[in-house]
Amino acid sequence: METIAADAPAPGADPHEAGSGEPVDDTIALIKATIDESLRLAGAAWALLRAELRLARSSAFVLIWLGFALVFLGVGAWLATSAAIAAGIYQLTGNVFYGIGSVALANIVGALLVVHQMRGCWRDLALPRTRRAIAGFRGTAP
Repeated sequence: METIAADAPAPGADPHEAGSGEPVDDTIALIKATIDESLRLAGAAWALLRAELRLARSSAFVLIWLGFALVFLGVGAWLATSAAIAAGIYQLTGNVFYGIGSVALANIVGALLVVHQMRGCWRDLALPRTRRAIAGFRGTAP
């Protein structure tokens, strides 16, 4: 049932005036129409939310697979670069172990630097500044 503002009783009008039951029926019909339209709106919002969540889930899976591809390609590039460096050092020195050793040493130093940088990130995950701020609001020492 389509309703428009003209179907509603006039503001300030007494719905029971003139002894007719018609204004009360119009009010009930208007309430029913409002409830029906509200339910349709809720259903449309629910359908939109479900569609958005399906799209988000699909995009998340694509991102996961693209991340795997990126890691795979990155590892391949790292190995190729390491092999090229080792071969270059071998050609300069004439000793294959110098090339392998220098690349291994560079990888170890790089791994240690990454772990050192990760420690700062791990510390930040504990939200130390937020904890200090909350402790300051409570009036207790951190």
